[in-house]
Amino acid sequence: MLLLTVFISIVCASFFYIQAFTNGLGRRRWAFAGLIFGPLVWPMFCMKKRMKVTQAFGLDYLIWRA
Repeated sequence: MLLLTVFISIVCASFFYIQAFTNGLGRRRWAFAGLIFGPLVWPMFCMKKRMKVTQAFGLDYLIWRA
């Protein structure tokens, strides 16, 4: 059980590191958050990403997703 928890933490840390790198956020900060909290960080990460887009382009910017 402990080994599974450590594995999930390492996978989440690497996932958030890559996502933060591709989205221009703090890599070490999000990797550490993923290591400590695991997948519970995902909603906070999405909100931070959205706030960064809103700050860069304003509220009138529309994101089209296919």
